[in-house]
Formats: sequence, structure tokens, C-alpha cells
Amino acid sequence: MTDFKNPYAYLVTGLGFVFLDMSLFGLPDILADFLGYLSFAIGIHLLPSSHNLKRWSKKFALMLMVLSIVVELDQWLAYKVFGEIGIQLMQFLFIAFMYYVFQLLLHIHHNLPLEMKTFKTYQRFMILMLSAFVIQAFAMNIDRSIGEHLHLIALFLQLLSYLLFTWYYRACHKYYKEINTNKAHTLQ
Repeated sequence: MTDFKNPYAYLVTGLGFVFLDMSLFGLPDILADFLGYLSFAIGIHLLPSSHNLKRWSKKFALMLMVLSIVVELDQWLAYKVFGEIGIQLMQFLFIAFMYYVFQLLLHIHHNLPLEMKTFKTYQRFMILMLSAFVIQAFAMNIDRSIGEHLHLIALFLQLLSYLLFTWYYRACHKYYKEINTNKAHTLQ
């Protein structure tokens, strides 16, 4: 049974919605990004912190939710007003958003091994995402045949960052279960 109060489950679900593009047969993405940002906002809200970063991160997630609706509507309706620039802007804002999420995660744990894992995951995630962002921005401005290969490399780097965050989620989920089990035992 899923624990609907587990903030880390919402964070990894949000990341999945943002990363996965399930456009089939010319239909819009069924895992729309705005649902991912909504999931991020819920997860951030459930995190055990009253830090200012929590408030800013949640507002940032909601802002990205609205912006992603605009960019996705542009693509769904085939207006292409924003085109690749809108997608690149959303990726840049997503990287900035994940910076704040990781900073928040670094401030809420009182478990040194988990804090170290958070910091290492943060470093690797940012290196992979920034590298993918730079490659994709560069690929937009060169020959199409080479650009497609560069896009594949960038997608691979983004996939690695997603898997990295998923492995991090497993450690946080284990920590979350231990805390709740200890709370349940102290109440009995």
C-alpha cells in the first residue's frame, strides 16, 4: 500500500512526469510536465521543514507548473510560438528548481550519512543536467544530422540523472520508513 504522506514518493513521481515524454501517435504527452510540478509542490509541502527554502521551492514548483502548461499548450496546439527556446527555457528553470530542491533536502535531514548521500547526488545530478543542457543548446545551432546525435547524448545524460535521483529516492524512502516505524514504536 502506498503511503500518501511520503514526500519523497511525490518528488520522484514529479521527476518522472517531467522527464518522461509519452507522446504516442501524435497525441499530447499523457504524462504532462505540469502534473510533475504539481507532484513536486505536494512533496515539498510534505517535507518536515519550516525553512524558507521550502516556501520558495514550493512557489517555484507552482510557477513552473503554470509555465509548463503554456509551453505544452503551444506544442499541443502546434502554434510553435516558443519552439525549442521554450523547451530550453523550461529545462534551464528545471535545473534551477532542482538546485533549490537539493538545498532544501540538505537542510532537513539530521542523519549524516543521508546528508552526505544528498550532497553527492546533488553534485552528480547537476553535472549531468548542466552538461545535457549545454549539449542541447549547442545542438540547436549546428547541422541537423550531428545535432540529432548530440540530442541523443544529452538524453542519455538526462536519463542517468533521473536514475541517480531514483536511487537517492530509495535511500530517502528507507530513512522515511525507519523514522515512521520508530515513531510508531515510541507511541505504543
